Parts: sequence; structure tokens; C-alpha cells
Amino acid sequence: MRVFKEKQNMMTWWMLALLLVIMGYQLYLYGTDLERLIREPSLWITVLVIILLAAMQLHTRYDEKGIYVRFLPFVWGRQISWDSIAHAYLRTYDISDFGGWGYRVGRQGKAYNAKGKDGLQLVMKDGSQLMIGTQHPEELKKIIQDYKPYTDEFE
Repeated sequence: MRVFKEKQNMMTWWMLALLLVIMGYQLYLYGTDLERLIREPSLWITVLVIILLAAMQLHTRYDEKGIYVRFLPFVWGRQISWDSIAHAYLRTYDISDFGGWGYRVGRQGKAYNAKGKDGLQLVMKDGSQLMIGTQHPEELKKIIQDYKPYTDEFE
């Protein structure tokens, strides 16, 4: 049977560049005054943000059992069986649909997304909805078609 695994993180090149510019500016401001620099909370906040963004990772595995999602540090492990899913379809989402990236709750249900604009929308048999972000929508579509009746769009 087919297996599709994906690992995504929250860090994007432009976000890292912005944080490094901020850190560089802080280093420029304090120059060689290391004692003052070490006491500067904004430097430590910038370092902490970089560490947190690098640590947040969305791991997904699609196989014959269903979908396994781990989104550290928010979701330590969630198994979704194919039997619990009524509909599954790929969609393009906008940042306003869920209010950003990460572990989100929006008007269209929950979302686990790290970056990008593509996701797998799940409509569960209990009526709840979950959108899982992906960087490889075409590969994911093939896997979903193997295991679950797939629709191009839910009506």
C-alpha cells in the first residue's frame, strides 16, 4: 500500500531574513557593549522567536490506517481513520480563512498548517471539519484517491 509522509516547519526564508535583520540591528545598536546587549530583552525575544519557529513542525503520514498528524508543540499525535471521514478534498486557502498559520480555529473548523496555501479539507462524519496544510498537493491527491472517495470540491 502507498504511504505519503510530509514534514513542514513554520520558518520561511523571508521570516528568517527579517528576524536576522532585527537581530543585526540590535547588535549594531549595542556594538561592543556585551553586558548591555545580554541584558536587552528584545534580543532574547528575537532569539526565542527563531527557536520556536524552528521547533514548530507539522508531521503528517497518510497510509491504509488513515491520517496521522503531529504538530509540535500543539498536537502530540492524532490518528484520523478513513472511516471517520465523510469527504476529503484539496483546497486553496487564504490566510483570512483561519487567521494565520499554525494550530488554528476558524469559521471553517480547525486547521493545522505551517505555511503555504494548499491543504486537504476533511469533513468528518460528525460534521466537524479539519484542514491539514500541505506543500505537495498533487502527491497528496494521489494518496487520498487510493484510500478515500475523493471529491474535487465539497458542495
